[in-house]
Amino acid sequence: MMFLEILNNFYKYKRKFLSFRNYGIKTNNAEIKLLFFGTDNFSLPTLKILHKNCNCRGHGDLGVVTSFKNPANCVREYAQQHNLLLYKWPVSPSDCMLYDIGIVVSFGHLIPTSVIQAFPLGMINVHASLLPRWRGAAPIIHAIMNGDTETGVSIMRIEPKRFDVGGVFAQCCVPIKPHVLMPELHTQLAEEGAKLLMKVIKTYPQSFEKVEVQNEDKVTYGNSKNYRATYGSKLVNDVISAVI
Repeated sequence: MMFLEILNNFYKYKRKFLSFRNYGIKTNNAEIKLLFFGTDNFSLPTLKILHKNCNCRGHGDLGVVTSFKNPANCVREYAQQHNLLLYKWPVSPSDCMLYDIGIVVSFGHLIPTSVIQAFPLGMINVHASLLPRWRGAAPIIHAIMNGDTETGVSIMRIEPKRFDVGGVFAQCCVPIKPHVLMPELHTQLAEEGAKLLMKVIKTYPQSFEKVEVQNEDKVTYGNSKNYRATYGSKLVNDVISAVI
């Protein structure tokens, strides 16, 4: 009788923690395995902080999905230098099922529903604005061009079929200084986004329970076509391709 009770408890425990593994990023009550999606120098600080905090016991504990176009982007180069498992975009849902959660930073592709649903904990995104303001591409540029006095980063859930509409886990405000240069603000937001994402991941599951639905009445989108505005000595056209 005692043996059956012990066996019963074992299977209850096993079911409860089935999706968590003893490697990856340590959270409040488990260690979770991450698959990172990114392509550029806005993505890189997040990949670096995830790698630094990852208890990597194997080649695939922190995976990276990126473009394989030549020349190699900085995310791909970092992954290769540090022996992280690389996946070529588009990625298979079966590969995503090996991970607990997908992390997206400045990726530039609409993620298919099948990929989003392959992750037990879904996918989250680092977006460089205070959503719902400046959904879509190039939010940093839109904030500067429209004279915003502050911007920031949002950590949000990725939903199928549309960009930047998911619930928000956390936000961080960053003041826009007078005469700030685009590269300076870009770098600052990339670093703040990486730190805020790490905080959200480490405080799971509590952080995932505090999701704020975006106010659709306050949504703004920028026009990504026909930029001819200047900021400092740089044309916005010259930098738009480098930001999310």
